[in-house]
Amino acid sequence: MAGRIILIRHGQTHNNVRHLLDTRPPGAELTEVGRRQALGVGAELADYSGERLAHMYSSIVLRAQQTAVLAAATFEKARSLEPGTVPLDVVAGIHEIDAGDYEMRGDDQAHQDYSTTLNGCLHGDPRAALPGGETYRDVLDRYQPTLEQIMDSHDLDDDRDVAIVSHSAAIRIVATHASGVDPNFAFNTYLGNGRFVVLEPGGRSFGRWTVVRWTDAPLPWLEG
Repeated sequence: MAGRIILIRHGQTHNNVRHLLDTRPPGAELTEVGRRQALGVGAELADYSGERLAHMYSSIVLRAQQTAVLAAATFEKARSLEPGTVPLDVVAGIHEIDAGDYEMRGDDQAHQDYSTTLNGCLHGDPRAALPGGETYRDVLDRYQPTLEQIMDSHDLDDDRDVAIVSHSAAIRIVATHASGVDPNFAFNTYLGNGRFVVLEPGGRSFGRWTVVRWTDAPLPWLEG
């Protein structure tokens, strides 16, 4: 086995319920459903990662921090650990792709354009961005160094895991470009609130990592 990076999407927020493009810090808080999702993923991590989990991280956005705190607490309880045993840090650079002029819009056209932009980002189109928003390269330029700094802080070759609470589009963009996963798979396989993608760097350079889990979907490249 090798060390893994577990990229977790935050729980449901009030602006998720309102279908608003909420991409900038601090963002909306979790709903009660979102809190239950955060607690649930913590319990799930206790089984999936267990004693391998070395550290938890969160983006600077409020919903991610709330998710990380609740997940860590449930993880510790499920593993019979003292509260605060699992280190938890907030780090910059891993927040959501900026929606630019579309921020806080919730109309059908905004969501259609956002979806088209995400598809372009996954396929590596350098022009894909909402007006005033970020490209996939902008996301990677801030996200990848943070990932590498986190990896430098832990010996992921020694069967250790780190869990990082982040955001749906950013996770899908980073995981796709870190691994070379089929962009169509990444686009069509939805990452729900409280679900996660697992990357296995295996000592390889960014772009050659392996995706070993993408929510609960079958992974064609690992079958057979």
